[in-house]
Amino acid sequence: MILNVVLWSLFTLASLILLILFIPYRLAVAGNVEWLAHKKTGSALIHLGGQWHGITISPFPARRIGIGKFDQPFFSFTLPQRKESKAKKLKSKKHKKKFKTTIPYLRIGKAVLSEIHFDQLYLNGDFGLSNPMHTGMIYGWSQSLGNILSSKKIDIDINPQFNNRFETDIRGQFRLKFMPGKVVWQAGKTYFKFRK
Repeated sequence: MILNVVLWSLFTLASLILLILFIPYRLAVAGNVEWLAHKKTGSALIHLGGQWHGITISPFPARRIGIGKFDQPFFSFTLPQRKESKAKKLKSKKHKKKFKTTIPYLRIGKAVLSEIHFDQLYLNGDFGLSNPMHTGMIYGWSQSLGNILSSKKIDIDINPQFNNRFETDIRGQFRLKFMPGKVVWQAGKTYFKFRK
């Protein structure tokens, strides 16, 4: 009886691990910047999970972690602000040593990046600098970049503000898709291939 319970528990645990490793995930980085003459605000969000549910990490302006729907998490908490003393910073700088390694980090990175796929880039908002010439140059570059890379996955829509004031309000999102199992497999395979 006990052996049966232990075996079923191990089977369930192994099934959950395989399920977690081989379900496709999305990693989305979203944020906005609003920079007016006397007002500077912004935020950043990192979403990891499915299309609408998962883990949300907000590193700026307050460090928060939420679990559930991305727009309305059912559980969230704020992390306390870290403050390092000056003595600790100096001590950590002194103890950093250079060392040689035989691990091919670039090849492992290339193998891992082959399993991570681009999903979406979204950038939209108003953009204005104090010099209209600079506004026009950056607007022209963004439009040419948007036209060169035009596809359903890339949406760049920036409205220039030529009013001799620094007025910027831009929102954006960058999204990647990957399977953790395939990423770990490629990294391990590459690592052990070059360790021989």
